[in-house]
Amino acid sequence: MDALPVMIRPATEADCPRINAIYNFYVHTSPATFDLVEMTENWRRDWFEQRQRAGLPVLVAEVAGQVAGWCALSPWSPKPAYATTVDESIYIDEQFRGKGLGRQLLAAILEEARANGRDVVMAVIVACQEPSLALHRSLGFEQTGLNRHMGYKLGEWHDVAYLQRHLWRDR
Repeated sequence: MDALPVMIRPATEADCPRINAIYNFYVHTSPATFDLVEMTENWRRDWFEQRQRAGLPVLVAEVAGQVAGWCALSPWSPKPAYATTVDESIYIDEQFRGKGLGRQLLAAILEEARANGRDVVMAVIVACQEPSLALHRSLGFEQTGLNRHMGYKLGEWHDVAYLQRHLWRDR
């Protein structure tokens, strides 16, 4: 398979509608998110602005001028002891899945986290999402927990896996 020419770059507010469209696809089709109702574009702009104010990156993968996927960091918890722990989210447009964009985005967000003084990156992944679990493991995430029957979506119960990437080990 030929590699796609991909540009990984910081997202801008202008990317929010496309980020939202990619996410909302999964709201209706997958347990990858436990949201059951689409996010509005206003909600997504607020989400983006919150990350900007907090100094947390949102990256996009652009292919031929189109946002084909995104990855973002969010606070893990508002409690001060968690200040250097973040939660990572990644979503790839359906037509670009399996083409290496996720690996490029996740590797880039880990570099951003490291550069911004983060020590631990968490990933909360629905356990049936084996491609996502494999991607995270391939970049050094370790599963540290599994909670059974955490969410009911698309007619069935789903387990949730908790994975961690300890960036402080790389220093």
